Amino acid sequence: MLTAVKRNTNGTNLTRVSLKGILGISFLAALTYAPFINAAQRVVVNEAQIQVEDQTQRTQQNALKKALRQVFVKMSGSTSVLDNAGVRAALSSPQSLLRSYRFAFDKGRTYYVAEFDQAKLNELLQREMLPLWGDRRPETIVWLAQEDENETRIILDESLNTELQHTLKQTAKERGVPLSLPLMDLTDNVNISTYDVWGRFVEPLRKASTRYSVDNIIGARVYRNDASAIPDLPENVVPSGTVESLDSVLDEEAQFRAQTDEQSFDERNPRVDNTDAQHTFSDNVESGAMNNGVDAQLNDGYDATNQNLNNTDGTSAKELAQEESTTMPFTMNEFANYAKRADEGDYALDWVFVGGGKVSYGSIYGDSPEVLGNQLIDAYSNYLSSLYAIVGIEASEREVIKVSIANIGSVKSYASATDYLNSLSVIENATLVEQSGSVATYSLTLIGTVDDLLNSIKLESKLRPVTDSYGQTVKGHSFYWSN
Repeated sequence: MLTAVKRNTNGTNLTRVSLKGILGISFLAALTYAPFINAAQRVVVNEAQIQVEDQTQRTQQNALKKALRQVFVKMSGSTSVLDNAGVRAALSSPQSLLRSYRFAFDKGRTYYVAEFDQAKLNELLQREMLPLWGDRRPETIVWLAQEDENETRIILDESLNTELQHTLKQTAKERGVPLSLPLMDLTDNVNISTYDVWGRFVEPLRKASTRYSVDNIIGARVYRNDASAIPDLPENVVPSGTVESLDSVLDEEAQFRAQTDEQSFDERNPRVDNTDAQHTFSDNVESGAMNNGVDAQLNDGYDATNQNLNNTDGTSAKELAQEESTTMPFTMNEFANYAKRADEGDYALDWVFVGGGKVSYGSIYGDSPEVLGNQLIDAYSNYLSSLYAIVGIEASEREVIKVSIANIGSVKSYASATDYLNSLSVIENATLVEQSGSVATYSLTLIGTVDDLLNSIKLESKLRPVTDSYGQTVKGHSFYWSN
């Protein structure tokens, strides 16, 4: 990738410099990091990339404004900040916030990449009492099964070059959400199947995601939203908006698999309850001859059983079994609802989200798979920002708390812990007030709430709450520093 960089420092334009980037780093190498408890990733929140047709001055001006809009959304986690008067004023003069820009070239596309002054942007968002989302973001893997026109289903992976894959990646990058697709190598193919993803089964999704050391999992399926052709969906169709505990879902799936396995075993190995018949059959197999009387006895028993199971309306058990075997996975009400939702878009995307000990389900509709991919990541980004973005507090009302951090026994660990605390978006200032042995006590001035602080800390494993012998978190704000 070739880039051209131009610095904007105090209004003085410096010489344009050409740089040679490095391409071709394999995704596999990017994933071979040591696993840890939480897989938060630091993202560059003050930079945006806009595709352009040329490098003219007019194109640059338009791209600069789009880039600043993108950065405001990325840093706040919400598109609604663009309606704020202070943000609109900043968008009218984006040059004052620009630190540098460059052009990047990749796969025949040209991009305008702008970097803005993060300190000024933080100050603006805090002054306007708007959400501020730090640069530590939870990592997510997306398992998505797509059905094409020939009803062939594939799982999107990192090696595929499709419009839907590009949309997922691009939207995630614009929103500052670390997102990956599976490799679908031999290991993945052993751990999970297309049916597992298509069915949005939680346990296979969790098992296959373990190797990627991610925080959250999204499973999804995309198909034509055509009322005249109901897709072959698994029987675990869950209403949109359902939220369940992870343990409950795993228990339900285990029971479902046990029932399915038992039914499959029974179909392969039919059992006969008549012990005399079983004995006669066994004897005849050993003697190498079949007893026709046994066949007659079994048939008589079957007919008698069916006669005893007749319904009051005269329907036999055999007819009921045939009717049950041809029942569609949708009821008539479900079919009617499915026909109604066909008016909402040509395509449907059903998703399941696994994270934070919860499982939630939903469906969205649109005119193309790419539109649905964009909507999915946008909605997910809004959800994450609602968990982690900090809404500013007036300076006079900001809370000051003290925290104790153990394992601070060297100048290096002190410097690392102090830098870490001051890098959290929820902390305005962190100051060491006491040192006793290897326990350091800090005074923290918070921009948000204590819960905001705890949520930010949970994203990484650098600070771990001190627990008692029963594994319960001790009272107060006591942590253990992990270098």
